[in-house]
Amino acid sequence: MRARLVAVVVAALAALALLVLPSPARAGHHLWRLTQLFSNASGTVQFAQLLVNEDNEQGVGPFTITASGHTFNFVTNLPSATTANKWILVATSAYASLPGAAAPDYIIPSGFFATGGGTMIYATSVDTWNYGAVPTDGVHSLMRDGTTPVNSAVNFAGTTASVTVPPPPVPAFTRWGFTVLAGGILLAASGLLRRRAPRDRAAA
Repeated sequence: MRARLVAVVVAALAALALLVLPSPARAGHHLWRLTQLFSNASGTVQFAQLLVNEDNEQGVGPFTITASGHTFNFVTNLPSATTANKWILVATSAYASLPGAAAPDYIIPSGFFATGGGTMIYATSVDTWNYGAVPTDGVHSLMRDGTTPVNSAVNFAGTTASVTVPPPPVPAFTRWGFTVLAGGILLAASGLLRRRAPRDRAAA
């Protein structure tokens, strides 16, 4: 009788443990919050970050981020259930190719979010950020609190990096182009002189 009671207690404790302890099948996703946006002027170099303060929030796989009419699907979950105080870095491939950039956890398409302001939504309705204008100087980013510090991206592995995106080069004014322009100005000027010459003679 005593052995039977012990077995019942053990079974009850095991069932309680299954209910309390998290499992991969019940991985969460609902505590992630969008925190930072970065973009260059053309939108080719962009990143967005999410932060969570709790463990067992690795189950992002089935969910999305939407912005400016674009939708990104995570598709795969994060590689670890140890997610407390961790970041997710989603970025364009052009950002990933910058020297010293933190490796993105997921790749988003170029021009994913509008730089003039808009709405970014994680997991349909879990987190919505109605953000303002994003700096496009290639140095500063927009934070959730509205500040615009120098960008600092952190990926899930904990790698932190700031990048500087130089402005696009201004095309050099070639000697040939200068010659054509100067010739055009001289040609136009000579035409004006020819048209004015008869009037000058008539006045004389």
